Amino acid sequence: MSGFKKVLTYAREYKNKHYLSIVLIFCSVIVQIIPYILAYHILTTFIEGDGATIGYVIAMASGIGFTLWLKTWLLSKGLIASHEVAFDTLMGMRIAFAQKMMRLPMGDIQQKGVGSYKKNFIDDIEQLEVLLAHMIPEGLPYVLSPVVVFIVLMIVDWRLALLSLGSVPFGAIIFKMMMSNGVKKMKAYYKSEENMNKTIVDYITGMEVIKIFNRTTSSFEKYSDNVKDYRDYSLDWFKESWTYMAISSAVLPCTILLLLPVGLYFYLSGTLELSTFLFSLMITMSIGISLIKLMEFIPLIPNLNFKIRELEKTFEGNEVTTKDKGIKLKNYDVTYSNVTFAYEKVDVIKNVSFTAKEDSVTAIVGESGGGKSTLAKLLVKFWDVKDGNIKIGGVDLCDMSMDKLMDVVSYVSQDTFLFDIPIIENIRVGKVDATDEEVINAAKLAQCHDFIMNLSNGYQTMPGDSGNKLSGGEKQRITIARAILKNSPIIVLDEATSATDSENEDKIQDALNSLIKGKTLIIIAHRLSTIVESDQILLIDNGVLSISGTHEELLKSSPKYLQLWQAHIQATTWDIRVVEDEVLKEGKYA
Repeated sequence: MSGFKKVLTYAREYKNKHYLSIVLIFCSVIVQIIPYILAYHILTTFIEGDGATIGYVIAMASGIGFTLWLKTWLLSKGLIASHEVAFDTLMGMRIAFAQKMMRLPMGDIQQKGVGSYKKNFIDDIEQLEVLLAHMIPEGLPYVLSPVVVFIVLMIVDWRLALLSLGSVPFGAIIFKMMMSNGVKKMKAYYKSEENMNKTIVDYITGMEVIKIFNRTTSSFEKYSDNVKDYRDYSLDWFKESWTYMAISSAVLPCTILLLLPVGLYFYLSGTLELSTFLFSLMITMSIGISLIKLMEFIPLIPNLNFKIRELEKTFEGNEVTTKDKGIKLKNYDVTYSNVTFAYEKVDVIKNVSFTAKEDSVTAIVGESGGGKSTLAKLLVKFWDVKDGNIKIGGVDLCDMSMDKLMDVVSYVSQDTFLFDIPIIENIRVGKVDATDEEVINAAKLAQCHDFIMNLSNGYQTMPGDSGNKLSGGEKQRITIARAILKNSPIIVLDEATSATDSENEDKIQDALNSLIKGKTLIIIAHRLSTIVESDQILLIDNGVLSISGTHEELLKSSPKYLQLWQAHIQATTWDIRVVEDEVLKEGKYA
C-alpha cells in the first residue's frame, strides 16, 4: 500500500475536496438503504392490513422516488468532486514526471526507450484516475455501508447478522482463486503491452526507412507479432478471470443466501417475528450494490500497484548531480580534468583532460564511435561523469543548477528536432521573449532566412511532425538559428553542420565565425575542412585524448590525424561512374 500512499501525496493540495467527495458518496450509499426500509414498511403494513390506503401508498412511493433521486444527486456531486481531484492530481503527476525526466541521465532514458515512457506518461498515470476518482471516494463508503448494516442487524438479532455474512466465504474463496491466477499472468501481460508500445513507436518513426529499403513486410510482421502477443496475453488473462468473476459476482452479493432459508426456519419454529425477518431481508438486500462495486475495485488493486511501481522506478531514478551553490563564474573557460565516463560498466571516455578557452574554437575529431559526442554531452549534463570533473569558469558542473548551466551553454545536436509549430516559434525556443526582428536576424546569420521566405507561409509555415516537411540541412540551420538567438557564452555544435550541403557550408561557417566572438565554441566535426582554423583540435581515439594542437601541428605530428585528413580529402573527390555491361561481364570494375 506504500505506492498508494505516494500517489495520495500528489493529491495533498486537493485533500479538502477529496474528503468532500468521500462524505457525499457515503451519504448517497446510506440514502440508498432507505428505499429498502420503506419497502419493508409497505410490506408489513399490507400484511397487517392496517393503514394500507391509497394516500399511504402514494406517500411511500414518493418517499422511495425522492430518496432514489437524492442518492443519485449525492453520488453525482461526489463523483464530480472526486474527478476534479483526480484530473488535477494526474496533471500534477505528469508535470512532476516530465520534470523528473529532465533531471534523469539521458543514457537511462535512451535505454528505457520512448515506448516505455509513453506507457508511463500516458497509460499508467491515466489508470490512476480509477484510484483517485472511484476506488478511494467510492470504495470507503461501499466498505462502511455493509458494516453499518451488520451493526444494525446485530442490534436487531445477532443470528440474522451472522447469517447475512453467509455468502462472503463462498465468494471470497472464488475471488481469491481469481486474484491468485491473475497476478501470475499480470507481469507477462504488461511486458507484452510495453513491447507493443515500443514496436508501434519504432514502426511509425521509422516508416521512411522501412519504405526506402522495402522492409515493409518484415517490419510489419514484427509489429503484427507484438500486437498479436498483446492480444493473446490479454485474452488469456481475461478469459480465466471472467469465469471466476461471473461466479463470484453471482454469489457474493447474494446476501440472503443463508438468511432467507435459515431465517424462514426460525420464523416457522416461532423463534423469530415476521416483521424482524422481513426487515432483515430488506436491509440486507440493500448492500448488494455496495458488494458488487467492491468486487469491481478489488481486482484493480494489484493492477494499480504494478503501474505505481513502474512509475516509481522513474520517480526514484538517480538524477544527474546539480547543486546551486551560487558561485560566480570567473570566465567562460571549459575545463575537463581527468574525466572518465562509462555506459553501465564499460568506460567510453578515459581520463580526458583539456581546456577550451573563452573566445576560442576547440574542435573534437576522431573516428565514429570514439566518444566525441559523449564528451560534448557531458558538458550539458546528459550524464554525470564517473571520475574527474568538468568546470566552467572554475565552477564544477555539480555545483551549478541546470537552469544556470543552460543559461551559459547552447547545445546544437546532430539529431535535430523541430516542433510542429510555426518556424518563427521554433527558432524562438532559443529565447522565448525575443522579438520577431531578433528571430529573423538570427535566421539570417544561420543562412536559413532565404529558404524560409520561399516557403508557402514564410516564417509562419508549419514544419510538420519532427520537421518532416523540411530537409535535414534546413532543419539543422534552424536549430543553429536557435543557438544564435540564445546567444549563450558557450556554444557546443555536435556535428551540427553534418546535413548541410557544400554550397551553404561556407556561409554557415562565416555565420559561426561572427557568432563566436568573445565566446567559447566547442565543435564536434566529421568534416575536417570546417575546423582547420580552430584554435585547438583534440583527437579522440577510443575514448582517449590522443593528441591536441592546431591543424598544421597535427598534420605534422599525428599519423592518425593525417590519415583522417587524407580520408576526408578523398571523400570530397568521390565520384560515381557508370559501369558498362560489357565490363561487368569481363569481371572488371571502374
